[in-house]
Amino acid sequence: MAKTAKANKNLKGKPSKKPVNKGLLKTKNPEIMATIVLVMILALIAFIRIRLLSFPLERDEGEYAYFGQLILHGIPPYKMAYNLKLPGTYYSYALIMAFFGQTIQGIHFGLLLFNLGSLVFLYLITKKLFNSFTALIAVLTCGMLFISPSLLAQAAHATHFVTFYMLVGTYLLILGMENNKLVYYLFSGIMMGLAFIMKQAGLFFSVFGGIILILNYFINKPGNLTRSLLNLILYGVGVCIPAGITFLLMAASGVFDNFWFWTFIYPRTYGSKVPLSQAWSNFIQLFPMVTINFTLYWILSALGIISLFFYKGKQWNRIFLGLFLVFSFLTAVPGFYFRNHYFIPVLPAVGILTGLFFETVNLLIIKYFKYIRIITAGIFIILVISQLSSQYQKEVFFIHEPNDLCRLIYNGNLFTEAIPVAKYIQANTSEKDRVFIFGSEPEIYFYSQRTSATGYIYMYDLVFEHKFVKQMQKELMQEVEKAKPKYIVFVSCPYSWLAAQDLAEPLFKWFNSYLEKEKFVTVGIADYLFPDPTVYLWNEDAGKYNPKSKTFIRVFRRGDT
Repeated sequence: MAKTAKANKNLKGKPSKKPVNKGLLKTKNPEIMATIVLVMILALIAFIRIRLLSFPLERDEGEYAYFGQLILHGIPPYKMAYNLKLPGTYYSYALIMAFFGQTIQGIHFGLLLFNLGSLVFLYLITKKLFNSFTALIAVLTCGMLFISPSLLAQAAHATHFVTFYMLVGTYLLILGMENNKLVYYLFSGIMMGLAFIMKQAGLFFSVFGGIILILNYFINKPGNLTRSLLNLILYGVGVCIPAGITFLLMAASGVFDNFWFWTFIYPRTYGSKVPLSQAWSNFIQLFPMVTINFTLYWILSALGIISLFFYKGKQWNRIFLGLFLVFSFLTAVPGFYFRNHYFIPVLPAVGILTGLFFETVNLLIIKYFKYIRIITAGIFIILVISQLSSQYQKEVFFIHEPNDLCRLIYNGNLFTEAIPVAKYIQANTSEKDRVFIFGSEPEIYFYSQRTSATGYIYMYDLVFEHKFVKQMQKELMQEVEKAKPKYIVFVSCPYSWLAAQDLAEPLFKWFNSYLEKEKFVTVGIADYLFPDPTVYLWNEDAGKYNPKSKTFIRVFRRGDT
């Protein structure tokens, strides 16, 4: 009671017999009300996600799904498909598909569960640092951004999985510092290590946890130095466990050399593609595309950053949140590409900052308004509804069918067209037949349930300047010629190549020669005529048709089959 009176004195200038209600509403049990509101928010996010479960996979999802499909068939990553990402997301996809099926809907339902889990842990973290009111604002903000088209967040990107494990690790870290139990530090490290295994940039969260533990010793003085060092060591051991298991698994699967090249050696080349001098201009150019649909939330989070300097709560909580924001942002920086979905791990910090802004306002004017939290919560809900009721948001979340929405969001890409093309290939091949996609659309391999004739499921790595490019081009040619694919799919789409013409020329020269040599004939066309419907032609009709668009898919069948 003494502490409560002191807190009230700080807020109102004199002690009060009535405690300050830190819940959302002034009730006898505010936690019940907060839980009800939390469930309502989760239900809203789930409703929108479920409506879009059949949204066609984009190429990153196609990559993860194809790798996951191979894993379910006993084929380890980096053996028959190559990419520079760590394998955590591939195994996550395999796990999701094992439970929910090898379908678009199964994958996106798994994403829904990861998103809901992330929001629950975000609520728990924010409630620990601040209160349930701030936590609910954070969850609603982050939840809406989790489904924002401007972040391409409807797709099950690796960054969603990074975010989930990071939030679990952060919550366990807070519990460890609160209860000083060794097991929390160990499992916090494991979760942070899993965030790294999902994607290399997740390593920043492992560093964040270590810095927090060091600062906790100097600022909060939780105990003697020996115990604090033990906490830090256990945390570090936990961080290393997922990586250690991954290395052992890759070695036992006989793919360690490929794994090491693609995830540690080659990324240094890929990551240096954009020079440091271009980083700031890239950020200024691309970041507005991230914020365009829900600009209001980003403005409120910016006001939340300012609120960090005015919030009258514990200094430690402000330091914690400030570092959380910094290290979340750093995950989007490597390579200086600043792609939309790279900012998904930043969303929890954006949510907390938005909640902090409203809570700071509450504390500044609480003596003037009896039910200020109800008032500010109402204002925020009105703002959310206004965002959802805009014409574009209504069409995205409540009106457009998933296929139409895919064509709208990914205008110029061929993600919707990949589905009927894959169905045609599946219907005209056996499981032992190999397929080669001359383009960067690995989702076709997944849909058709057919194996690629080469490990190069993207063309991007073979058409920009780096020291391995000629070696990679040679390997692709050799692998395709050895595999003798029954079908070849040529993707004419700028986004599927992003090619430097001089580097792509040897590949196209070989490709045309190979088609002629092996007597491949055209048996399928998907002519992209957006906004008009795509034209699909098969077999003899396809051979007589000349695409009207420069964006199309052409399917070839080996002439001797």
